[in-house]
Amino acid sequence: MAPCRSWSELPKELISYIAKCLDTRTDVLRFRAVCCSWRASVPLPPKSSKLPVHFSLPVNDPRKPIVSAVISQTVVYRIAQPGFHAHPNRKSCFIRVEETEQENKFRLVNPFSERLIKHMPANFPKEINHLNFRVEEMTKGFSIRLLKDDGSSDLHDNNFWTRKFKLASDFDSSYKAISISSGQLRRARLDTYTTDIHWCSLDTEVHYRDITNFDGKFFMVNIYGVILGMDESFYTLDEVHTSLEQKDWECERYFVESCGHLYLVVRDFLICPTLVQYNYTLDAFMTEAKDANVPVKFKVYKRIPSGDQRSRFCWVEVNDLGDHAFFVSTDCSFSFSTRDYTGCGGNCIIYVDEIDNVERLRKFESIEADNDKEGLKQLKNGKVRLYNLADQSSAPLALFPHYLDMFWPPPTWLKWDQGSSNA
Repeated sequence: MAPCRSWSELPKELISYIAKCLDTRTDVLRFRAVCCSWRASVPLPPKSSKLPVHFSLPVNDPRKPIVSAVISQTVVYRIAQPGFHAHPNRKSCFIRVEETEQENKFRLVNPFSERLIKHMPANFPKEINHLNFRVEEMTKGFSIRLLKDDGSSDLHDNNFWTRKFKLASDFDSSYKAISISSGQLRRARLDTYTTDIHWCSLDTEVHYRDITNFDGKFFMVNIYGVILGMDESFYTLDEVHTSLEQKDWECERYFVESCGHLYLVVRDFLICPTLVQYNYTLDAFMTEAKDANVPVKFKVYKRIPSGDQRSRFCWVEVNDLGDHAFFVSTDCSFSFSTRDYTGCGGNCIIYVDEIDNVERLRKFESIEADNDKEGLKQLKNGKVRLYNLADQSSAPLALFPHYLDMFWPPPTWLKWDQGSSNA
C-alpha cells in the first residue's frame, strides 16, 4: 500500500488545473489559503476594477433632470465555521454585502431587500478572515444608488427607477446591461469616458418581472410567462419560450440557478384572482385584503434540453427540489442545499411577500420600515415566509427557527476579533 502523501505535495500542474475549475474569486482565495505551495502555484485573482462606477442618469424631474448615481456589486455569501460539513453541530449563515470603492471594504445589506443595514448588530465583525471561516459565494447582483451633493451615496434611496439591473457576466471587460424599468425591458451600454448610460427600449408593450444571467445569456420573463434568452455579447435574441401555461393571467416570477440549471419560480395568483391585481402604474401586485388572507401557491419550472431542432430547450414543471431550498425576492434569488442543516428538510421556497396593500398606499406608508436594533421589520411583520412544496402550506419564516437562523440575526460565533480580511 502506497504511503499517504500530503496535499501540499501535489504537482504544480495539477494544482493549476484544479484552480482553473473554480468558479468564483472567493473559491480561489480559499484554495490559495490551504498551504504555501498552493498559494505559490495559483496567482491572486484580480478584483474587479470596473465597480463601483459613477454615472449620470436622466430622470423625469424638471427641477433636476440629471442626477448622479453609482452602480455597485452586491454578493450573498454563506459563512460557515471550519469543519461545517464534517460536524453537523457547527453552524453557517448567509450575509449580503455591497462592495465599496475601498479595497476589501463592504457594507452589510438587508438580506431581504436592497437597503443597507442602518444599525449594525453588536456581534457583527469588522473584519472576516477567510482563513478562519469557510466562505462561499451564493449569488451576485448589482445595486444602484443615488449620490448626494457631497458625493456620498444615499443609504436608502436605491433602485428608485428600476426593478432589476444586470450587467453582462464579463462585466470586467464589458458594460452591456439589461434592466427592467417601470415594467419595461431596456438594454444599456455604459460609456466609461462620459460616465453616461445609453438606453434602448426592447419591449414597451408588456411588463417584465425578472432578469438574470445564465450560460452566457440574459434571460427575461414577463408577467404572462413568456421567456426570452438573449446573447450577452451581441444582444442577439436566440431563445423565445411562449407562456408556460396558456392562460392570460399575471403571475410573479423569479429566476433561480441551482446545480448548474436554470429554474423559474412562479407565484400563481390564479387561485385568488379577485384578491390580487396587477397595478401597471405602480408596477406592483396589489391587494385589498390583509396579507394573511391571500392564498399562496408556487410552481417551479426547470429549463432542460428539448431534443427539438426548432427549440433546443424547453421548460418542465418540477414538484420536488430534493434537499434544496430556494430563496426568492425582487432583489436576489439563490439556491442552497439543506443537507447539512439540522431540522431543515428542503423542498421549500423562502420568499419575501411583496404584494402591496392598497390601504397602505392610501395612507402613504412605506412598504418596508427601517430595521431597528432588535432585528428586521420584514421578519416581525411576517413578510418573509416559507412555502412547503410538498403540502403547499405557507407560514412566516419566524416560525421555522432552523431556517431563520441562516439569515438573521448574525450568529454569536461571529466575533469582532477575527483578524484581517482576505475578501
